[in-house]
Parts: sequence; C-alpha cells; structure tokens
Amino acid sequence: MDPKHERSTYEMPGRGLSAVNEKLLPWARVAVAIAVMLALTTIVIVFKVPNPNMILIAGLVVCSSVFGPLGGVPAAAVMLGYTLYFFSTGHNLVTFDSVNMTKVVVTLIGVVVVTGFVCALKRREDKAFTDIEHLAEVLQEDNHLLEQATTVDPLTHVKNRFALRHDYDSYEGLDLCVAMLDIDNFKLFNDHYGHECGDRVLEHVSRELVAVYGSECVYRYGGDEFLIISNKLDPSEFEASFTALKGRVDPCVIGSAEMRVELSGGYVYGRDAWHDDLRAMLRQADQYLYKSKNSGKSRLTGSAYDAAPRTRQS
Repeated sequence: MDPKHERSTYEMPGRGLSAVNEKLLPWARVAVAIAVMLALTTIVIVFKVPNPNMILIAGLVVCSSVFGPLGGVPAAAVMLGYTLYFFSTGHNLVTFDSVNMTKVVVTLIGVVVVTGFVCALKRREDKAFTDIEHLAEVLQEDNHLLEQATTVDPLTHVKNRFALRHDYDSYEGLDLCVAMLDIDNFKLFNDHYGHECGDRVLEHVSRELVAVYGSECVYRYGGDEFLIISNKLDPSEFEASFTALKGRVDPCVIGSAEMRVELSGGYVYGRDAWHDDLRAMLRQADQYLYKSKNSGKSRLTGSAYDAAPRTRQS
C-alpha cells in the first residue's frame, strides 16, 4: 500500500441549495430569509397580486426547506406581519372584522403547520445526508483497509505482487534500478529451526530492506525472494547499498540465538521506456540472481538492461 495514501473528503452530489446553506453563518441565513420574504411582500403589494398569501407561502416553504428553522421562523414572522397588515381595517395591523379575523387565524394555523412540517422535513434531510456521508466515510475507510490487505504482504508488511501490478504503469518513462534479492539457504531455517524461525528471518530481512531502500521500493516477490525497484539509485549506489544491507541483515538475532543471514542478488539498470520493459527487466534481474547463486552465493551480479530482445521481437 502506498504510504502516501490520501483519504479524500466525500461530498454528496446534488445537495444544491442545502450545500449553500451550510456555508452561511446562522445570522446570514436569517437575513437572507427575511430579505426574500420582504422582496416577495413588496412584489405582491406593488403589483397588487391577487391571493398574495400563495406567493408568500411559496417563499415560506423555500426558506424553511433551505435554511430550516433559521429561515422558516423569520419567514413565518414576515408573512404573519403582512397578513395582519392585509386583513386589518385600514391596514392598521390591530383592528379586524369577524370575517378577516377568521382569515388571520386560519392563516396563522397554516403558517405554523407549514413551517413546522417543512422544518421537520429539513431536519430529516440533514440527518439523512449526515448519515450517508458517515456511511460513505466508513466505506471509504473499509476500502482503504481492503486495499491495504490486498497489496501488503501480511507477514513482512511490504508490498506484494498485486501491489506491483498496481504500480506497474507508474514506472514507465523512469530510469530504474531493478533487483531481485534472495535469502541464501533459507530452507535450512525452516528445516532446522521450524517455520516460525523462517518467518522471523523474513520479517528481519524485510525491515532492513525498508530501512535501506524505503517502503515504496520493496516488494515481497514470493517465498524468500524480494524485489527492489528504485529510480533514485545508479548502479554504483545500488551496489554500495547492497553491501550496507548485507551488514544489516547478518547476523539475525532470534530470541537468544544468533543466526547467519546472507543475501544474493541480481540487478539491471536502464529506462522503462516501453510498456514491456519493466517485465523484461524483472526477467533479466532474475537471471542475474541465478548467476549469483551459481557463483557461490552471498553476492550481487548485474549489468545495464538489455533491450535488444524487445527490439528483435518488435
């Protein structure tokens, strides 16, 4: 798993005005709701709109659904103020005949019911979005853990071959040093001391590999074989790092026992210029690893990458 894994912030698509609402301070929500209702009130008065309460109810619903109680309550207050003005005798806000008083009461009940109902729906909507965002974050974290589980070797905690397939394209166009490393006589650890001892040796070697090359460069290729891919080391630097690595892994102390651990390696260096170059570099590094094994082990063998086989095939 890439240690620089970044977790993105989940955003619910289509939240529309609700997303705008979240960016406004509480006093700004109140101010916007009042401004909207005053604008609608001015329109119905100036243009003498018939049945103006229908226009104002629409504004009330919008303010309540977008801003919740912070928009609904002030919007309701403006609408009730206009209702008192509209139905009062001489628009004095305090004197009403019996018919108009009934209309005021009905309007009051309607405004309270609409405001309460829409604000309740708004709260449910906000909770639903919050729950969905929380579930999305949990799912994203689970995906992160799943990706980590599938790209990191559980024993050595370095990247595995699945991670290599994932990283494959990222190496294209880079000058690389590609090395295959193997623990010499690893079978003896398992046969003489048990598989648990072998596991401890693998853990020890992988820790030192990460310490020398960095976690982004190290893969457990299979068994006791490790792959190093680096775009930061030239051949001389890689040979020097291999010498340093041998000094770090030997000896390996497990409990009270001190065990000799030696490594053999093969490497190539060159440019991953074509989509099949890295695969060919792996094959050539593996061939040099076998040369190291056949030449007495505990050594490193390598050369420049030979792209000729690819050229002949193309």
